Order: sequence, then structure tokens, then C-alpha cells
Amino acid sequence: MIKTIDIAGIQLDNYTVRETIMQIEQKMSDKGFHTIEEVNMDTLMMVESDEVVREALTTVEHTVIAEAGILDAVGANSYQRKHEIEHHDFFFEMMKRIERNRKTVFLIGDSQEHTQQMFDQIRERYPKCEISSMEALDECQGAVDAVVNEINSYTPDVILSVLPSPKQEHFLVENREKLSAGLWYGIGTFQVQKTKNRIAGGIRNLIRTHKLEKRLNQYSQNQESV
Repeated sequence: MIKTIDIAGIQLDNYTVRETIMQIEQKMSDKGFHTIEEVNMDTLMMVESDEVVREALTTVEHTVIAEAGILDAVGANSYQRKHEIEHHDFFFEMMKRIERNRKTVFLIGDSQEHTQQMFDQIRERYPKCEISSMEALDECQGAVDAVVNEINSYTPDVILSVLPSPKQEHFLVENREKLSAGLWYGIGTFQVQKTKNRIAGGIRNLIRTHKLEKRLNQYSQNQESV
């Protein structure tokens, strides 16, 4: 199985969930600041037009492929990885580790409604997970420094970001040197409890996969002509 995938100049990890978790736990033992981001197709399609998104994806320590369509787009699919990705195994396993190891969590999102929704869903599924506090970025009216200070006042073990792209990547790149935490885990707009029309969702993902394939082909052509 291919462990690293190059997509438009972005190196995405393609390790199994178990392998990624082991790598993260080893690094977190050194008390430094570490970063993980779950990457979906929409975020990848922003790379060409948003340099900050590109910088974020090239500098995070661990990238987690969040949609199987990414593997389809580059022809690197495998049954194990597709199953892990479609069932969001990394998120659930990571949250179990966070809960089991009694890590404190600071939750950051965009709107108050979305952030509260994620807070409630995590509390329901992981009742022993200690969420110290949460903050909705849109409610702060641009006072990002105040959000950073609020996070740092709790000195959390984990900053769990449910900000949508590109807000998530911009916040990380612009503030990573100021954050006092052990781990940044950006999960974007993923919902813990999803209820959706599977047929409609499948069709939408096929369309997005096709768009990503076209973008990658165009990127390759541009690189060859340089």
C-alpha cells in the first residue's frame, strides 16, 4: 500500500489508522506542539487559489485523508483504506484515545450553533472527554487575538477545530506560533452523527471526485509545460 500520495504538490499521508495513531502518540510524548488535519476534496481544490491553504497542508505534521474519493482520483484505492476513510475510523479512534488518556480539549468552530452542536455530539459519544471550553470564531467579530488568549488561558492538551476550510487553515497558519497546546486537530465540517441521503451523497461525491481528477490533470499539464 502506498504510504504517501502526491496531489498537486501536496504530500498526503496514506498510513492506516493504527499506524497514524502510533506516530502521533510517540510525538506527543515530547511535550511540543503537534498538528493534524483531516483533508477532504473541497480543501484540496482550494490549494491552487489559496496559498495559505497550501502552506497549511504542507506544514502540518500529519494529514488524514477524509474522503475515499481522494484515493479514487489518483488511483491509489485499497479496500482497507477505503473502509477506514468511509467510516471515519481515525476520528473515532483518536477521540477514544483522547478520552481514555484524559486529555483536556478546547473546541473551536465558526458559528455558535455549529460549535454547540459538535460539543453536544462529542459529549454524548465520549461522556468522559473533558472539554474545557469552546469558542465560535464568527461571534468574536475579528478579535482573533482574544480567541487565542482564551485558548491559552486553558492550556489544553488538544485544540479540536471544526472550522470549515479555508478558515481553519488560515487560523492555524496565522496563529500556530502563539498557541499553547499539545495538539491541533483540525477536522473541519465533519459531523459526529451524520444523517443524509446516501444516494444523493454518493452522486455528489462522484461529481466532486471527477472535478478533483480534472484539477489534478490540469496541474500535471501545467507542471510539464513549465
